[in-house]
Parts: sequence; C-alpha cells; structure tokens
Amino acid sequence: MPLAIDVGQRVLVYNPSHGWTVAYFVRAQQTNDNKLQILTCRLSNCHHKPTSQDHYRYPPERVALNDSIGENVNVGTRVLCMPSGDADTSRYIDKPLRGIIAEQPSNNNNQRYLIFADSDAPFYLRSTAIRLLLEPLSNYLSKVDSGTKQYIENYVLTYPKRRLVNVAVKDHINIELNGQWVDAIVSKVDASLMRVFLPVINKHEWLYRGSLRLQPLFNSPSTYEPPCKRFASDKQPTTNDSKCCHFLLIPLNHGWKRQIRNDLGTIVYASPCGQMFTDGERLHAYLYQTNSSLSIRQFTFDMNCRVTQKFLSSTTVYVNLDDYALGKDKVPLMLINEIDSSLPKPFEYTTERIPLTSDIVIDQTNTHGCTCTDGCLDTTKCACWQKIYDGIIQSHYYEDLIGSLKELFGQSTDEDDDRHNNLDEMRFFLYDALSKRNLGYRHGRLLEKIHSGIYECNGKCKCDSRCTNRCVQFGLNTLLQIYHTSEKGWGVRTLYDLPAGTFLSFYSGEILNDADANRRGLEKTMGDVYFTALDFLTSLKPIPLQRKLKAITQKDQSNDETNFYHDNQQQLFSDQISEIQRNENNHTSIEDKTTLSDSNKALLDHQLANYDSGIYVMDAHYKGNVSRFYNHSCSPNVFVQNVFIETWDVRFPWVAFFTATNVKAGTELVWDYSYEVDTVENRVLHCRCGSDECRHRLL
Repeated sequence: MPLAIDVGQRVLVYNPSHGWTVAYFVRAQQTNDNKLQILTCRLSNCHHKPTSQDHYRYPPERVALNDSIGENVNVGTRVLCMPSGDADTSRYIDKPLRGIIAEQPSNNNNQRYLIFADSDAPFYLRSTAIRLLLEPLSNYLSKVDSGTKQYIENYVLTYPKRRLVNVAVKDHINIELNGQWVDAIVSKVDASLMRVFLPVINKHEWLYRGSLRLQPLFNSPSTYEPPCKRFASDKQPTTNDSKCCHFLLIPLNHGWKRQIRNDLGTIVYASPCGQMFTDGERLHAYLYQTNSSLSIRQFTFDMNCRVTQKFLSSTTVYVNLDDYALGKDKVPLMLINEIDSSLPKPFEYTTERIPLTSDIVIDQTNTHGCTCTDGCLDTTKCACWQKIYDGIIQSHYYEDLIGSLKELFGQSTDEDDDRHNNLDEMRFFLYDALSKRNLGYRHGRLLEKIHSGIYECNGKCKCDSRCTNRCVQFGLNTLLQIYHTSEKGWGVRTLYDLPAGTFLSFYSGEILNDADANRRGLEKTMGDVYFTALDFLTSLKPIPLQRKLKAITQKDQSNDETNFYHDNQQQLFSDQISEIQRNENNHTSIEDKTTLSDSNKALLDHQLANYDSGIYVMDAHYKGNVSRFYNHSCSPNVFVQNVFIETWDVRFPWVAFFTATNVKAGTELVWDYSYEVDTVENRVLHCRCGSDECRHRLL
C-alpha cells in the first residue's frame, strides 16, 4: 500500500450502489491471488474480530483518504476529485472523478492541479477538492490499453519537460475525432488546457495542449531523430568496454541512465538523448532502428537486479588471478582461493568443442538460414524460430499445450471452413500462439528450458548480431569467479547480480565416441568426473522410453576424490553407456511396451535418419572451460539447455547453462546433475550441496 494510514482513520470507499461514502480504515491484507485488499468498518472505534463479516473489503482503487491533499503532490499520483464550484476549477464537476496528477500548482496555472481524468476531459482543480487514492499508478497502468500506458509513463517520466501547442483564441486547429481530422476553433486557453469548438458536431471540448489528438503534435518528428542516431553511430561501445566490465554496466558507461521507479513498479532506462523506456519491446526496436551497437542483452528491467553492485570477498585471499582463462574468453575469468594457496589441477583452457578422433564428423552442411532483415523480431516468419516452434509442436513434453492450442484453432473454424483442414493454417496459428509465450529467447534471455532444443540463427542467415535468436554463440560475457569452497572443491560464483534467463557459458572440451569414453572412464588417473553426455537424442523420447545418460560433469568436490567417489567409479559410466546404446539402437525398449505417438515417431525418424545412434560425450578432463567447475545442488539456480548453432546434427548439441532465477552477486552457480539413486550397482554418491531441499544422495 503506497500511503501511510492509521487504524481508525476516515476514508472514502466506493460502492456501485451507494457511490462514495465515509468509512474507517481497519487494515490492509493480501488475498489468495496476491492482490491488495483494504478492510474498512462503519464504526470509528472498531471492536469486531479480524474475521468479522462487519468489515467491508475494497480494492485500493475504491479507497481514498478523506482529507484533502497538500500543495506538493507528485505528478503521476492517483487521486479522487470531488465536486467543486466554478471558482475552483476550469470547468464544473458534478460527480467524483478518479484520475492522476498531471501538473503541480504554480503561478502559471493559478495554483491549481492539472488532472487527467480516467474517463473524462482534463481539468484544473484546487487541492481542497482532491483526495489521495490508495491505488498506486502501476496498478492503474496494468488495466489500461498499451497506448495509454505508454503515453502516461512517458509523461510522468519526462515531466516537467512537455511539448505544448501554442494557440490563441479564435485560432483554427485540426483535432482527431472518431478517427478523422476535423477543424476546430479555439474558444479559450487556460494554462496547459484549451477549449475548442467543433462545428461538425456543434459542441465544445476541453483538451490538453500536449494531446496527440492535436494534428501538429501527431505529425511531429519521429522519436528516433538524428541526435540519437548520431550518438549511436559516432560513439559506439568498443571491444575494450565489453572486455573490462559487467555486461549490464556497458549502457551506463555510454550515457544511459537506469532508474528504479517504485511508484511505477518498473525500471526506466533513459537514453543519452532523453528517450525513456520501461519495456524491452520498445527498447529493442529503438536499438535496432538507431543502428546501435548496444544489445538488448545488456539491459534488464528486473527491479531486483542491482547492476552496479559488485561482490567483494571480505576474507583473506591466498590466491588471486585476474584472468584464469588467459584471454581466451571474451571477459576475464577471475580465480581466488580463500582457504589455501592451491590451484585446480592443470588442464588446457579452451572455448572450443574438439572431436578427439577424425571419425567424429560434425555435419555443418545440414543447416538452413533465415531471410530476416528486421533482426528476427517477427518470430513467426523466421525460419530458425519456426524450427524451434516445430520442435515444440512435435515434442511429447508439450503435448498438453499443443493439444489445447489445436482445440482453440478448431473452435475458431467451422467444419465447412477451408481453413479447418488446412495444416498450414493450423501451423501458423500455433506459431503465433507460441510466440506470445516465454518459449525461446526473450530480449536475450531464456526464461525456461526448451526440451526440444533451441536452434539459433547461424552464418547462413541474413540477420546480424542484433537478432533476437542469437545468444550462446557469443560466448561468455558475464563476470564470473572460480573459488575454493569449504566442502565441494572448486566452484563458480557471479560477481554481479544476474537476472533470470541469463546465459552463463557452454560446456567445452573434447568430444569422445562411446569407445573412447569407456576407455577413459576405466582409467584410474582420469575417470568420468568431467564427462557430460550429449544426450539430446534420448531426450526426444517420451519419459517411459528414456534411458538417459546423466550428465556426468561431477568435479573433484573434495580434495580427496576417493572420499567422494566409491571404488567402482567407472561403473556409473560404462553401465549407462551400454544400457543407452541398447535402447538407442532399438529405438524402443523391450521392457517398455509404450508406443510412440505418430508425431514423436516422425520427429525421431527425421532426427535419426542420417546419423548413427552412438552416444557421444564431452570430456573436460584435459581441455575445458569454466563450465567444468559448476557444482551440483538439489536447489539449483542454473539449468541446462541443448542449443544448435553451426550444425543441426542432433548428436552434437551445445550444452549451455542459463540462470533459472535472479541470482545475487556472490552466489554460487549450481545446477542439478539429475542422477537417480540406486541406478548403479555398488555405487553410492553422497550430496554435499547443503540446501534445505538436499536429497542427501546423488547415487
């Protein structure tokens, strides 16, 4: 509740049958659906129990303070305006009206407030007739159309800077009326308001002199004007900028401002030329139209994300390396040890995925490119986005969603309608419906895992780096720190706050076939501690048919690996390889009599048609990157996503890591290894994640 209010204080409440009446405040509470509710009573000294039926419940937009406001109420404040005489207002008000403060009292407006009424023309009113509503502006904006929302947001953010037409009495001006420009004659000017006479309907109307219904303002130059374009072209971010600082700080280092507006319930970005943005859609379009080298990925509207606060260790540091990757990543990768002076076991740092033998061939001829020239903003027309949507439509993971959407399509067409049996019409209907959900990248972030895979735009596409469907291919751009944990060996934490869906890194290393993986898994000097399976093929199958090779990226989570892994360490890998190999070769398990749906069978046949069904593994033992240090947690804040970029060869997805939640600076980045207890005979693996939801055993 945005206002301070005392128990027993007089308020005005609105009831449709009685209008605005006096009551007394009891308390504010949250409903089951997380909405604010105001409890009031008709008695000034309420003696009823908290659950009493004598309490009346109202939403905040129906409750106002009974006292009049002062002389310094902020623009954008929600208010209730009471009926007042002609002497106090620019026009007569015969009933209470809700609205927002649009202008504060001054000598120019005769010490009155300008009110933008919710459902009436604007007017001036003195403070004695104005009451404060308990409704915040953000709540009101959530219920209006997008055009009104954008106009009010920009007005509040840029006030007192405004564009007003200069007019005088008897001037002619074109105004919008029912979608048409009509001639009007100015009959009165009152500060920021003017009254016009419209001969076409023989009526007077009050208008705000900054209204877009006035043709001179409607036809004013575009918001993307040369001053912004000059900045975008003449003062571009350099390579060194992104190399040295947190990616969310780059816009701020180039003249942008980021404001946390609690009154609006949003983040506001202000460009160097004064443009205001409160949502990613408009900001992305602006960056594209001004040809800016800044990316939408460098902005976040998450109010819980503090982009400027860096984590600093408060303990003694024995080892402090500025860049453990030695320049091989796009940003420095710090490493510190606050426990002793040891370092991780030596390995070659690489950001590549390297086939171990020449017989492992990653087919790069099977990709196709999109023809988009708009940065792939219209995802329904982008060939790469369509491949993502096709995978979702055919995947068993989304059967319920796709089934319900198909029902909606059927309901929207008659059986006699040509569209009813038109598969292309249904397909584009599904594309459009999926594009409105958080499936795939949204403003450079992935908010939920796409089980059927992400197909990023690639070198064959006509789009450029500003494309909405490019992310993992840019590599690490987040400032991370490898550090020595007290219980789990080496781990990774973020130095800055990260919003949900932020790309972290992908798993690099050597790609092994099953024979080489078995051989390395049996070697005592190596084992399977840095293995991760490229198991996208098995994930395509319905759950009863899956014999997934679990991601074996288990690191040396203690200084003595033999304390953490039991003697038959190699058994985990070799048993799973053989079991999955059998299931992959046969496509379905003899034990599971489940039959694949036609769509899933078609998808599997299509995916497997040109490839052998062997299992491939990424091994980061000798060569790898920061991803080899991510630890397990039963309460993960990171998830894994299969991504295809330079190839659509389903045997070789990029294994990418994204934040599952908003992650605060200094927090360890952890993911769920998803092992199943007792799946490997004579093998026990205890969990040391320490979370409240710890399962205590991994195997």
